[in-house]
Amino acid sequence: MTGVGIILAAGLGAAMLALITSVFGQGDECGPPVGASAAGDGGPAGGIVLGPAGTGQLVGATEYGGPGDPGSGVFGSSGANLLELPDSYAELGGTSFQTATAMGGLPYLTPLRITWETRSAIAYKRDIGLGGGPIDGLPRVLDLWWQLASRLGIPYEDGLWSGPVRIERPPDAGAGNVLGQAAQSAATQTAAPAAAQDPGACAPAAVEGVPVTTADRAQLLSGGLAAAPAGAPAAVKDIIAAGNQIAGRPYLLGGGHGVPLSEVAPAYDCSSSVEHLLYGAGLLPVGYDAPSGTLESFGQPGPGRWVTLYANPDHVFMYVAGLRWDTHNAAGAGDGSTGIGWHPLIRNSAGFVARHPAGL
Repeated sequence: MTGVGIILAAGLGAAMLALITSVFGQGDECGPPVGASAAGDGGPAGGIVLGPAGTGQLVGATEYGGPGDPGSGVFGSSGANLLELPDSYAELGGTSFQTATAMGGLPYLTPLRITWETRSAIAYKRDIGLGGGPIDGLPRVLDLWWQLASRLGIPYEDGLWSGPVRIERPPDAGAGNVLGQAAQSAATQTAAPAAAQDPGACAPAAVEGVPVTTADRAQLLSGGLAAAPAGAPAAVKDIIAAGNQIAGRPYLLGGGHGVPLSEVAPAYDCSSSVEHLLYGAGLLPVGYDAPSGTLESFGQPGPGRWVTLYANPDHVFMYVAGLRWDTHNAAGAGDGSTGIGWHPLIRNSAGFVARHPAGL
């Protein structure tokens, strides 16, 4: 992950965006209360409160990326190319979207106004990172992509700059382009702030108790559920848990679309079901709603170690720890149930684009 790379390569870490008990709107509370310790830094209170638009709070931030910091790479934790999306920041605290919660666990693409001295800019959460100790006595919650830092007038110091910045929520109209990727017609998609749409936007759907197996790949269980490899990353287990939530639901073309990904819909189609699983691991925002063709640009190109999506304009399916998630038994006899869920056999992927989440 980009933020983690800074920690490993530079030793000073990639401080990432941390903030918030109230993200958008009035009374939508996300994350730890004020005074709660930020995960992983052992430093001062990590509960950052953002007031109404036009107010803000000083926090510790660092810069990452650029030619002097090659260890950070150029892709955010959900696969966004940060060179193409320079208005990006990272929330700190851990190695996944579930654990990087220095600002309460902001939904992907949450906008923030970030001010350094006399300059300010609106930036969007596209990355996460480990973080570190306080900066000038302020909680370290935010990492600024080097191009964003440059726009703010922050000197480039090979990814080693650190200092205080002011963060605040922008007016509600400042929503983000979903995933920072082109939609069906390459038009920018905008949406109301996620937390204002649904309280569940504060974090991925809580799915616990996923079965585990000592095997090195996921196993299909009786009843259509799946067991995750005990040694798989937490995000893989979360994907499998989210799949178990909806395995066996009826197939309906267009089903599941228009429903927040935090909810279980009465029926699903291929893209809505895959998106529900990805949301379970914090890899999509709660309001993401796209057809299968849009997923041709999700994440990074090619197969992943743990997760691989195969998408085209007509269909999308994926493998999670070696077990296929699909809407029908496309590999023939012995391929499990005929409906939405886990299928044990390999199907033909000709005509599909392979993609994978960054780091998986």
